[in-house]
Amino acid sequence: MTWIAQFPGVPEAVGGARKLVRDALDFLPQVDDAELIVSELVTNAILHSRSGAGGVLWVEIRRLRGFVRIAVTDEGSAGAALAYRNAEEVDDFGRGLKIVTALADNWGASSEVDNCRTVWVELASPAEATPHAHTKKPSSRGV
Repeated sequence: MTWIAQFPGVPEAVGGARKLVRDALDFLPQVDDAELIVSELVTNAILHSRSGAGGVLWVEIRRLRGFVRIAVTDEGSAGAALAYRNAEEVDDFGRGLKIVTALADNWGASSEVDNCRTVWVELASPAEATPHAHTKKPSSRGV
């Protein structure tokens, strides 16, 4: 199943993206992590791309077998590549991709048509964590 939403490149879009993730992935044990990740990615898109200068961005959520993928596509920038910042370089911000790295099972970025940029993350989705699964206690395996 796939969800795609377009948001204006304004700070208020972060809340809309979080709600989209919560609604789509409420069954996922890591839904809180997914919300934090999309917050970081949308914030980066607003701060570091043309999306935040009157443009738009897109959030795509895909539930696939064994994992979910969240992707944020922005309108790109004038050649700025994704970059980590050392803790010494920043005090109050600049650690978004480090947070994403710590929470995601996998992530990456790609350039798209018209200089748009997509940053995606994958989170493992346990087989028992499906939207229609019946709640049952895990079996005991002994020690």
